[in-house]
Amino acid sequence: MTRPYRFALIGCGFFAQNHLHAWSEIPEVELVAVCDIDPQRASAASASFGGRVYTNAAELFRNESLDFVDIATTAPTHRMMVELAAEHGVAAICQKPLAWEMDDAKAMVSACAAKGLPFMVHENFRFQYPMRRIKELLDSGAIGQPFFGRVSFRTAHDVYSAQPWLVDNERMIIIDVAVHLFDLARCFFGEPQTLFTDALRVNPIIAGEDVATVLMHMDKATCIVDASYETRSDHNTYPQTFVTLEGTEGTITLGPDYHLQVVSRGIVTDEDLVIPEHPWASLPWNGIQDSVYNIQRHWVDCLAAGTTPETSGLDTLTLLDITLGAYESFTTGSRYTVGSLS
Repeated sequence: MTRPYRFALIGCGFFAQNHLHAWSEIPEVELVAVCDIDPQRASAASASFGGRVYTNAAELFRNESLDFVDIATTAPTHRMMVELAAEHGVAAICQKPLAWEMDDAKAMVSACAAKGLPFMVHENFRFQYPMRRIKELLDSGAIGQPFFGRVSFRTAHDVYSAQPWLVDNERMIIIDVAVHLFDLARCFFGEPQTLFTDALRVNPIIAGEDVATVLMHMDKATCIVDASYETRSDHNTYPQTFVTLEGTEGTITLGPDYHLQVVSRGIVTDEDLVIPEHPWASLPWNGIQDSVYNIQRHWVDCLAAGTTPETSGLDTLTLLDITLGAYESFTTGSRYTVGSLS
């Protein structure tokens, strides 16, 4: 385009601040409006980043000429927001989880497809710098044919202060964190065919599960996804994700503090990965914050090239099926066949 892409942000809460900072680094976009049902939060976002202030999304779409909207609200509002955007011919990025139910997710994908509008889900873990590096190594054949993996996120960090909705939600760590790990497993191994889940509630103040382990069966590999908000250690690595991938020719291991070890055909290489710097990023969030910039950069590049984003709405239907299937497996105590809820 000869002019910047005009966009609005809906939802100015905790994580949306990372969105706003990242957009400010991308010269091809222009923030024209912010919207939040809390007028103070919307006004604060506008004061820091610009844009007109709205407290009603329908009014925003009626009044503004937009190329896309960034929806950073909670899952129960996503369908309404995406359908509003589609109704007004506006492309959309939507935070994860896309929806609580498959029917709502399908409705969003259909609404955008009917208007020929780009639609991407903000599934940012695969856009973390260490994960992109691992994917490069896999694709290069460094460890041959991968046959086993473990993708792990374990911490005792207080996640409830910034996201109090997690306390009362009956679905918790699987929908909040494991969904990211499922997407990484798909990125590394391809689509799972079946999965089996076990989960626990350790913290008595919450309603849902805060520890979960999922065994995923791919065509030629198995992958364990495990997540915990109750793992205490002497070295806080929040919010890092650990990865082990074993292949016919070696092993890739991403450990604490982004230490990457590659064993490839008998040669061992160790590297301490350095997260790209952003002036607004801060420890320990910098790895996540960099991924927000990366996924938003990817969105703009896809808009310019007319290509489909990696984490498109259509692609995310599979991810949501896996996530909801993990709950189905946990509830029934049996193996879930991916695609059964689709």
